[in-house]
Amino acid sequence: MTMVNINNHPFIIDPHTGLSGCTCGKPHPAPTATLYLGVDAARVMADDCRAVFADQPVLLLSDPDVQRVVGHTLEEQLRATGVNLTSFLLDADPVADDQTVAKVRMLSADKALVISVGSGTLNDLGKYAASADGKPFWVMPTAPSMNGYTSGIAAIKVKGVKRTLPATPPERLYVLPEVIQNAPLKLRQAGFCDVLAKVVSDIDWQAESLLFSQSYCGLPAAMMAGVEKDYSEQPEAIGRGEEKAVMGLFHGLLISGVAMSLAGSSAPASGGEHLMSHFWDMREPLTGRVPERHGLQVGLGIILSAACYQLLAGLDKKALAPRAEAEFSATAARIPEIWGPYAAEVAGQFANKRDALAAFDEQLPRYWEKLRPLFGQVRPPEYFVELFSRVGAPFGLEAFRLSVDEFLLAAMNSRAIRERITVLDFAAHAGILEQAAARALALIRT
Repeated sequence: MTMVNINNHPFIIDPHTGLSGCTCGKPHPAPTATLYLGVDAARVMADDCRAVFADQPVLLLSDPDVQRVVGHTLEEQLRATGVNLTSFLLDADPVADDQTVAKVRMLSADKALVISVGSGTLNDLGKYAASADGKPFWVMPTAPSMNGYTSGIAAIKVKGVKRTLPATPPERLYVLPEVIQNAPLKLRQAGFCDVLAKVVSDIDWQAESLLFSQSYCGLPAAMMAGVEKDYSEQPEAIGRGEEKAVMGLFHGLLISGVAMSLAGSSAPASGGEHLMSHFWDMREPLTGRVPERHGLQVGLGIILSAACYQLLAGLDKKALAPRAEAEFSATAARIPEIWGPYAAEVAGQFANKRDALAAFDEQLPRYWEKLRPLFGQVRPPEYFVELFSRVGAPFGLEAFRLSVDEFLLAAMNSRAIRERITVLDFAAHAGILEQAAARALALIRT
């Protein structure tokens, strides 16, 4: 994608030409986030902060790991420039939940700007807290690990349930290329898996749109098509940490986030595959399992989604039967046992799509001949397993600290945690979800 300069900081997406791939005809917000990328990014952020906000108070968020890598340097630069700074160090491995958001909002109540230095959780906390109070937000990313830097959402646990909530994207991003390139291997692998999710989530969105919302727009897919080869063709180089490949991955992740912002939802890059990761994160307090990186868990979800699509594409319309109520009731009945204290919140999310699921009895046979070609566009699960192995990502259950039972529990029940319609709902109604889960599990265990 072409970037144009504004005050020496280029827009991530050219606001004049970046919307040319729109197929829905509806208005999209102008993509106005700017990017400064250079070895002096910390100094430039400090100079800009002082120039824009003068003596107004500013909040800087980081955690101990980030502080060691670059947070301390950025803090020193901000203070040296005379920025009226409050620095808040979160605990190691912070969690983006409603309690932590409340703490950040309290700290930022009298601040004119919120800055996060870090990746997933730190970005979500700063972005959501700033957005909730109508404050500007800047970020210094530290890893090519996820596409949330530039998205219009934040992943926050609310009463124990992982939700994607609206949040205004950052106005500015300041990037130190060396920090991105030298991010830990697992973070690079996680980003590679996360950005590949759009291959399956885009079909989720198209299928749901055909049956219900008519909300699909080809703009996000068109945007990603322009950068896809920068990361999809270089998995080994990403694993080795080669600068061109890692920065190509990072660029792809930024574009993916902007695509979500322009679409007004996470649908272009987050479908059924993300529900698997959210399921395991939400279960952490109940199981005691140490979670794996979000993007890597999404990789497991991609393999399941691809297996679902492979089976759906080969399914004859005659195999469809009216089973909407039975499938809903069976899934709803398992919620209390699976979720314990969080059961009411999960049940509420699942109930929100009951009407849509009930319509499957009529809608799936009606649109099946249009749906099957969509399903057939997704590569088989073996394709993704091979790509992930080439970037060096571990895809055995032991590496994820998952049992067979916990994997299958997520495969069969993660569709209940969100009201969005995904391939997992199509597979459950068509009666092939269990078979797809077994196929994905066989690939993961080999």
